[in-house]
Amino acid sequence: MSDLTKSNPIKIALALSLGAAVSLGFARFNYALLLPAMRQDLAWTYTQAGSMNTANALGYMFGALMAAPIGKRVGLARTFWVSIIVVGIAMFVTGLVSDFTMLLIFRTLAGFFGATTFIIGATLASQLAGTGRGGLILGIYFSGIGIGVFLASLGLPQLLEQDITFWRTAWIVMGIISLVFAFFGRQASMSITPPQSQSQGGSTTYYSPKLIPATIAYFLFGFGYITYMTFVISLLRSSGVGSSGVAIFWFIFGAASMANSFIWGWLLDRAKGGGAMATVMAIIALGGVLPVISTSNFAIWLSAILFGGAALTTVSSVTNIMRKSLPPGGWARGIALVTIIFSVGQTLGPLVSGYLADLSSSLNSGFVLSASMLFLGSIVAFMQQEVKIE
Repeated sequence: MSDLTKSNPIKIALALSLGAAVSLGFARFNYALLLPAMRQDLAWTYTQAGSMNTANALGYMFGALMAAPIGKRVGLARTFWVSIIVVGIAMFVTGLVSDFTMLLIFRTLAGFFGATTFIIGATLASQLAGTGRGGLILGIYFSGIGIGVFLASLGLPQLLEQDITFWRTAWIVMGIISLVFAFFGRQASMSITPPQSQSQGGSTTYYSPKLIPATIAYFLFGFGYITYMTFVISLLRSSGVGSSGVAIFWFIFGAASMANSFIWGWLLDRAKGGGAMATVMAIIALGGVLPVISTSNFAIWLSAILFGGAALTTVSSVTNIMRKSLPPGGWARGIALVTIIFSVGQTLGPLVSGYLADLSSSLNSGFVLSASMLFLGSIVAFMQQEVKIE
């Protein structure tokens, strides 16, 4: 382990979290903020709008499949920061084109390399977590998603209100910022030395049937959370919430996401089995259904706090389960495998929800289905026992 990693694990985790900010905060979550303007400007149906995130999720699924082999061949550090650069370029070009097929291609590309960024970053964070305070370090890494959301809340909703074509500039700017973040990601990733057992090959065990409850719950999380993240801004807009209200909502959501590591780090360190995962999935199920019940300021702000403050901890918790259950040599492939299952869920979510919205002329039905999936996932996660696989 390098001296820098030993002395500054929190600093390294923060730098790694910029990869999460790019791969999911910018490329995935902020699509929800840009979607109403894109849909209006490009005359999309809800099904077409949902298919953009489905394309992103399909790319993510294949990226998850290839992340471990690429990381092994190219090196974890190089895979991490080069992937950030490619995601940045894909977002930059997204702001330059209008053709539906071309946009699908670049959303898919951002998804593929977003997955390699995110999974390899999670693997590096898991290695870093071995220096102590594992729950906090993993939480810091995943809270990077909130950084991307938080930055977008600072003026973007108002600019989109004034000019719907500003979505193009937003993608271009996020692409440029991603290239800057790649520099810090490179410095952080190259400062981490793998555990001895992993660097010498170690055990190749990367999964066990004993992890099925957590895996199923992660699939249900993927299906449920993506509906909220794709359509929540569209739901608020269609309910009459103005640009200021949207800006406040997104600001709260991003701030809550960044705070999740400090709120839930203790739970990740102390909870056994799927206890932490079950707890946070129940909370986000409640947060996910609140905008359907009411679009009052109190309801949507509480939704942002609950969903934003807990959703990323679901990702932290399943990563923590894999880290605690598997030998270090199996972390990358184990995390990649459950991410693939998760990706199947998030591929289906936008399509099903978009279809239901077009069918009923309302987004409410998709949100109710989403919350139901999340609540069911909480029950399944509770069944996950503490295991140690050699």
